[in-house]
Amino acid sequence: LAPSVATLLDDSLEFPLAAHRLAIAHATGYPLYMLLGKLFSLGPWSNVAWAVNALSAVAGALTVALTYLIGRELTRPGDGSVGRRWPALLGAAALAVSPVFWSQAVIAEVYTLNSAFFAALLWLALRWARRPLLPVEPFSLLLVSPWRERTLFLPGAGLWLRLPPGLRRAAHRLHAFYRRFFPAVPPRRRLRLHPRLYLLVALLGLSLTHHRTIALLVPALLVFAFLVERRVFSRAALLGPEHPERPRWRQIAGRPVVLLAACLLLPLLLYLYLPLRAHVGSLDGLYAPTWRGFWQWVSGSIYSAFLGENPLARDLDGAFYARLFWEQFGPVGLALALMGLIGLLRRPKTLALTGLAFVTYTAFAVVWRVPDVEVFFIPTFVLVAAWIGVGLDYAGGLLRIRGPSLAVRRLLAVSAVLLVLAAILQPLVIAARAYPDRDLSQRWIVHDYGTYVLSQPLPADSTIVGLLGEMTLLRYFQETVGYRPDIETVAANAEAERLAAIEEALARGRSVYTTRPLPGLSARYSLGAVTGLIDVAGELEALLRVGDPVYEAPDLPRPTDLEPVPGLELLGYGVREHRGHWHDWLRLRLWWRAPEGLAEPLKVSARLLDAGGRTVAAVDAAPVAGAYPTTDWRPGEVVADAHEIPLPAGLPPGEYRPLVVVYEPDTGRELGRAELATVTLEGNPARPPRRALEAGPSAALRAGVEETRCARFGDVALLGFSPPPGVSYQPGDSLPLVLLWQALEQPRGELRLSFWLEAPGKAEVPLGEEPLGGLFPAERWAEGQVVRQWPDLSLPQHAPPGRYHLKMRLLRDGQPVPWGCWLLPLGSDLDLGPVQVGP
Repeated sequence: LAPSVATLLDDSLEFPLAAHRLAIAHATGYPLYMLLGKLFSLGPWSNVAWAVNALSAVAGALTVALTYLIGRELTRPGDGSVGRRWPALLGAAALAVSPVFWSQAVIAEVYTLNSAFFAALLWLALRWARRPLLPVEPFSLLLVSPWRERTLFLPGAGLWLRLPPGLRRAAHRLHAFYRRFFPAVPPRRRLRLHPRLYLLVALLGLSLTHHRTIALLVPALLVFAFLVERRVFSRAALLGPEHPERPRWRQIAGRPVVLLAACLLLPLLLYLYLPLRAHVGSLDGLYAPTWRGFWQWVSGSIYSAFLGENPLARDLDGAFYARLFWEQFGPVGLALALMGLIGLLRRPKTLALTGLAFVTYTAFAVVWRVPDVEVFFIPTFVLVAAWIGVGLDYAGGLLRIRGPSLAVRRLLAVSAVLLVLAAILQPLVIAARAYPDRDLSQRWIVHDYGTYVLSQPLPADSTIVGLLGEMTLLRYFQETVGYRPDIETVAANAEAERLAAIEEALARGRSVYTTRPLPGLSARYSLGAVTGLIDVAGELEALLRVGDPVYEAPDLPRPTDLEPVPGLELLGYGVREHRGHWHDWLRLRLWWRAPEGLAEPLKVSARLLDAGGRTVAAVDAAPVAGAYPTTDWRPGEVVADAHEIPLPAGLPPGEYRPLVVVYEPDTGRELGRAELATVTLEGNPARPPRRALEAGPSAALRAGVEETRCARFGDVALLGFSPPPGVSYQPGDSLPLVLLWQALEQPRGELRLSFWLEAPGKAEVPLGEEPLGGLFPAERWAEGQVVRQWPDLSLPQHAPPGRYHLKMRLLRDGQPVPWGCWLLPLGSDLDLGPVQVGP
């Protein structure tokens, strides 16, 4: 589960704040979801976003449980006994770990609650099909009440005879056609509706107050009801038994058709939430408190464009949809689902219910042109999971051990065992593959960025102008936590609207900040960076000051007289380490001045060097987060710049030296550099999530490493490493290697690392030893601490050419320490990858 707000420009950021305010969510309003979100947030916890995320998790778990119950119903034998447990359980497990469904169950989104309604309606329909009607005492359709002169159901004879003959003949033909499908029920066989039908219709009405796509299930439910018991649509069933002793209004109010209408419509009164909370409005301010605005919001008419050309939609083909189902269930799951459809041929009514629902939802998702089309397939995933359970049950029946031949019985037994193993292993494989992406328990980056912006020493008259998602993030912390409620936030997605909001705030004498560069803004105003570019869940974010130029240097933390480029003065700088939950940054603030102005654009590389001169972290950006080109600087203006250097996971505490390199953006040619004074950093000792450990080639300078390995050396573990690049090395060259360690408990003894090159048929080439942890040895590690190490390895001059493997051994007090994965011992030597020496 995501621990807080997990996205920046998405609905899962809107819902926590809307639920906290009891505001109106985007169309169609989602009144039930808003009320449930508020209910969840009233618990003993103060983290509103976590509570609304938990609502999705609860709804997701309920969906899985209901899918299990659907599987039990679909696998019921013909004798009416309860269906088998294990097939239904494995089908529900396949849904639980399907990546798309899983992704929506760990954030604040509406789709798992919608899938819970979908599964509940299917289960209730299957339960209702066991006994759709109940017997009642006989009564006459034309029973005349002793207190009334007219019959209950038929109009007066005078009115009927006064009708035109042609109309009466048409009515007779229509009645004959109706009776052809719904024959009259004799009094001795009169029936009434089962109470489950009222519950089913009430649940349908309640689900329509959450997500309107549940209406796609209605055709399948109607067809299923017609196939199971078409008499439920007859007049005798819909008008119900007579109660002559009751007043007429009670007779009318108690008719099944009236009760069904009430069950469907009364839950829709939840949409009164919108006019009742109209004074709060929607977060984007677009909800209009008028009847037309209410109807447009509830009907979702603004989304009608998604049925046509949506510029944000993706062009998808049949291969995409096939791959989508393949990724959710794998080949074994899809084969079992197909087997389940074959098994349902014995139960055509149930096949019609699930098959028609699958067709309607799939057709809608195909024509619905939105970027996140995958989430609209979740109801079909529920159906496929139920079919998997049916397929397992059907295949188990086919493989039931029988026959006189021992060889055949053995073959059937082995096949049954293999089938069960495949059905168990397939979801486990999918879960293991999807877990790094679906595990959001350490997704703190959006939360940390919001608190970081509001922790800046901004004046009390500050106004921040940005995109709706960015302002929603700041408002969430202002309203739920109480951070800087004095700061005014203005949301505007269009560039023209943001520019107008900036000018209006400046006209009011406010201190104005913006989160995004704007075309033409740097030509009209002076810009300064308050925070540098930070990668927030795939979005680069910054905070920029907008105002008049400043020509006098402020009080600088560390004044300098450096001039890395002729005509460009570095007046001073400031260094501050700021920490997130597992992200750490070095905030490097720079104050520039160009006395005569600059004619060429420049770019800055802000780096961090360790005591050995190695670059351990770096970030490149144009000055002022790319929003204020150097060619727009006024002569003599003091420009505040900021660079957020992400500190890699495991960076040990110690002394580091910032370095600023100025270069040409087109060619990358260095124009000059400024070496700054050494600073002492606390490092980044927190363990990153597993996905960050697999960050790719940039791992050596950022948060991850290229390869991960389950390698535990007693009380320390190797979380991952970046092996030397696959190039040819000459004798005397250094071998770049990065190791990421974690102290599982307080390390004991003297721990050292030994490295060498090994090749079949050749003598070992020793590369030397060094303490575990390098300049930050293991005896200084705390329990749970993560430490990154850059071993100092060089090829000896006598190394013969050839292809080797780089090997490593951990020594404790001079003795090799065996390593293992889980409980499996795997020796004491660890292979770190191939190394090519010479040609």
